[in-house]
Amino acid sequence: MSSSETVRFSYRSHQESIEVVLQGEADWVNSIRSQMGLNGTLGFTRPLGPAAEQPKTSDESGSQSSLQPTLPGPPPDPSRIPSVVRTVGDLDLSAKAAELGMSSQTDTDMAALAEFLDEVETPEPVTNILSSDPQAEAWLQLVLTMVVREHGHTSMSLSDIEKLIGDKVNKSTAEVKIFLDRLWRIGKLERIHGGVEDHYAPNPSWLESH
Repeated sequence: MSSSETVRFSYRSHQESIEVVLQGEADWVNSIRSQMGLNGTLGFTRPLGPAAEQPKTSDESGSQSSLQPTLPGPPPDPSRIPSVVRTVGDLDLSAKAAELGMSSQTDTDMAALAEFLDEVETPEPVTNILSSDPQAEAWLQLVLTMVVREHGHTSMSLSDIEKLIGDKVNKSTAEVKIFLDRLWRIGKLERIHGGVEDHYAPNPSWLESH
């Protein structure tokens, strides 16, 4: 998609009664999406320029039919894709993760996290029109950033989140769950069922906005 191509972006959430439609050059649309926290898989984008129009042709009967658009570039050539052969079980996942800059998973020290949150300055509220509680969302981003980047975990339990930020955002366990589920419904978190309670994992694009 060309940066100067005209596109239309649409996002709708029936649960939250939200509908967003952006139309303009791709760079501008993507910039506004980023500011609104609607990156990644949220919403739908389609081109509106000449490339979006399918050419028409007439068959022998004179009726009109649509031609399939031609994909850019040469046709795929599987023979040019290099093969990678490994012995099953031979891949060192820890070493590969370290090579890619990923943190190894370590036990989460809740006491140390709580102490860190008590000492750190109150984070700036998120600037996102879809946020119902910008300050609480900022605390949650800070906690999940530490858990994911420092400890290598992909999610956190409801009870652990409530223990760390419940008092700071003045929410009970039930209110914290409602807050987390709202973020899940608009795509900022993933909710993971299983075990005694739900866990919540951050959407990478939402976490990167921190």
